[in-house]
Amino acid sequence: MLRKPLMLVLPLLLAALALLPTAAEAQSSGPGVQVVMPPVGLSIEYPLLADDLGTGACPPPALVAQLLQLSSPPLALAGASQDLTSPSGGAPAGPGPSWAASTLYSLPASFWSQLHCLLTAAKDPLTAGLNLKTGQLSWATQMVAAAEGAATNGLDFSLGNEPDIYELPNYADLGNKLSTQEDLAAINLYLQLATILRPAIGSSALIGPELAAAKHWQDQLPGVIAQFHYQTVGVHLYPFSACKDPRAATIKNLLSPSAGESPRSLAWVVADATAAGVPAIISEANSVSCGGMPGVSNSPASAVWAVRFVLNALKTGFREVRFHLSGGSYDPFVVEGETIVNRPLESALVALNQWLPVGSSLRTVSSARGLVTTAVSGDPSGPALILDNESARARTVKLPAVHALAISVLTARRTGLATATLPARHGRIKLRIAANSVVALMS
Repeated sequence: MLRKPLMLVLPLLLAALALLPTAAEAQSSGPGVQVVMPPVGLSIEYPLLADDLGTGACPPPALVAQLLQLSSPPLALAGASQDLTSPSGGAPAGPGPSWAASTLYSLPASFWSQLHCLLTAAKDPLTAGLNLKTGQLSWATQMVAAAEGAATNGLDFSLGNEPDIYELPNYADLGNKLSTQEDLAAINLYLQLATILRPAIGSSALIGPELAAAKHWQDQLPGVIAQFHYQTVGVHLYPFSACKDPRAATIKNLLSPSAGESPRSLAWVVADATAAGVPAIISEANSVSCGGMPGVSNSPASAVWAVRFVLNALKTGFREVRFHLSGGSYDPFVVEGETIVNRPLESALVALNQWLPVGSSLRTVSSARGLVTTAVSGDPSGPALILDNESARARTVKLPAVHALAISVLTARRTGLATATLPARHGRIKLRIAANSVVALMS
């Protein structure tokens, strides 16, 4: 049943259903958070994208269609492979054979021309990650020139991937507090290598520093931002790790409020970026790091988590969240030859970019008893409200209305974005919101 605290939402809903977004805004105190970038982007490993592009001159049409379905999101070539990739035909690093040289991934000769074909058709902006760890200026110069030839709808670059953990013995150490000396050594190494490669980028935009655990550099981040003049501050965030603590990576924990609200822990990154006059984004994220957790990352619960995570990121001040694809269980879709196999997460990414187009705004108007209500304005064809039932029990809400109401639903128990039209009876609409479900009430 409708509880008294939720009654605060009803005047807002009535205004929205009457297609009066300005009235809806008037019911909310403050201007809300403006959506200035596509809220959802993709971060994909170099070898995975090379495989997805196929063997033809242009990529499979299904891949183009998938990116268009996702509203042509920013596409970042990044991840761990960024620091293991060399240009096509790149010479081994160092004076002779080494483990590092032997594990390098050389891009196929057709990669950039195929990527150009993809970007021309799908209209995605591009972020090209450069291999910082190897420190080869000539490689960076080649990669920059190739990316400039491939990009068709905007281009920026990043230097290295997760430089704060370059020297960690294994990924399980990521959550541990490093010593001040270790932190400073990693920062100094990053500054040294980035200074060597920075000339390859020239006047192009730079995003970074792509930290795995931004807290490692919390004291030094303002200075790093100032030294390299990032146009965008980018950091990574995963609520759980399959490498460090796989037992915590459960559906129950993924659906906990703390997992969806984890972007709030990095509000200080947003403050540092704002002080420098640039936006901050979560440039790599997903449910469980180290490729995901089968049965969790590819479950319908991942879609509900993703909506919560992005909404909280935007409300914290981040402008965008880029979801990682690495060939693991957390990938939102898989390219199999000429076809696409979608996973539950994909439906959430499609919904978010449709519900929150650039130019819209959002704000929390109620969080009564585990039902978080977000008002959305500025898009007459989009949702008026997004209701998130964070509890493990279904909620029944009765809403005053004289017309039928269209809704879109994501639930932790079923794959895909469901739609329905609820009839108004006797001046009311009865809406049952399942446990751990997100419902968008359309204008």
